[in-house]
Amino acid sequence: MMAKTIHLGDWVTYKPRATNGNTKVSEAPQVGQLIEQHLENGTTVNIVHNAKGQNDWTLAKHCQLVKRGTL
Repeated sequence: MMAKTIHLGDWVTYKPRATNGNTKVSEAPQVGQLIEQHLENGTTVNIVHNAKGQNDWTLAKHCQLVKRGTL
């Protein structure tokens, strides 16, 4: 099965990352809206706006599409 490409504005589930790059293991996957994608040292990083009104960053490989959205 081919994975769907995630676009800006889409709603995704994701695993939040700490500022040191480690996964926040105590947290369950979150739901949020993808607001930014960029490369850091060759790795795609996603910035997701969560339901608490905060922005989390996560690796693109840890995001899964929930539904299409727009910004």
